[in-house]
Amino acid sequence: MHVGWIGTGLMGEPMARRLLGAGHRVTAHNRTAGRTGPLVELGASAAATVAEVKGEVVITMLPFPAEVMAEVLECAAPGTVVVDCSTTAPALARTWAAQGERRGVAVLDAPVSGGPAGAGAGTLSIMVGGDPAAFERVRPLLELMGSTVVHHGPPGSGQLAKLVNQTLVAGATLAACEAYALAVHGGLDVDRVRESVRPGVAGSPLLDFLWSRLAEGDLEPGFKLDHFTKDLRLIREAAGELPMPGTDRVAELAERVRAAHGGERGTQAMVRVADR
Repeated sequence: MHVGWIGTGLMGEPMARRLLGAGHRVTAHNRTAGRTGPLVELGASAAATVAEVKGEVVITMLPFPAEVMAEVLECAAPGTVVVDCSTTAPALARTWAAQGERRGVAVLDAPVSGGPAGAGAGTLSIMVGGDPAAFERVRPLLELMGSTVVHHGPPGSGQLAKLVNQTLVAGATLAACEAYALAVHGGLDVDRVRESVRPGVAGSPLLDFLWSRLAEGDLEPGFKLDHFTKDLRLIREAAGELPMPGTDRVAELAERVRAAHGGERGTQAMVRVADR
């Protein structure tokens, strides 16, 4: 297929790389000039503007997709499938799907989980909402990027499934950081602690990632605090009147850490809650 790709950051670049490696044509755009360079070296074409991004399928992978989606829908030719792999509000996904339908464009919400490592390995979990026929059309592309690809229902349902995922991530992130701080505070060898907890019910890929970064004193992002706090706000919006006291508390603490240490830090900076 000819695939238009918008967003070549920590997640987007390795995801697009998977499509190129499978022989698909890719036209890539990123708002920061030069960020498409690694993909161009592998055979992609570079688009200077969103309007120049053409393809049978257009995929977006952006931290804040609303700023470009209107232009994507305006420029897409009838018959195009637009796949938004970003994380955004379910209501916004439904709005984009309705706008696309009026223009003869199918819009799927297909947010992902698995981080940069999963993007590079093609092992992402991809949660999809939207037209079933459009989903079947792009499924081969999604299966190059993800080992788990699930269609959840009508527009917006993929985004809601992702927010369920992020609710779990929120609690686990704070718990991992507090557990690490407790181990250090008590004088334990953190490598031995991880050896003990990994095989048990507390073990997870997220724990491995956060713990290893904390042990190295590395606060660079796999997942930025800016994006973490954005997702927490989306969870609260989607929950409406549903009480979510645990997630609300994580959101409050994450905003404090972000204000003190910067939104470009990784979520492992939540350890600062414990060490002040």
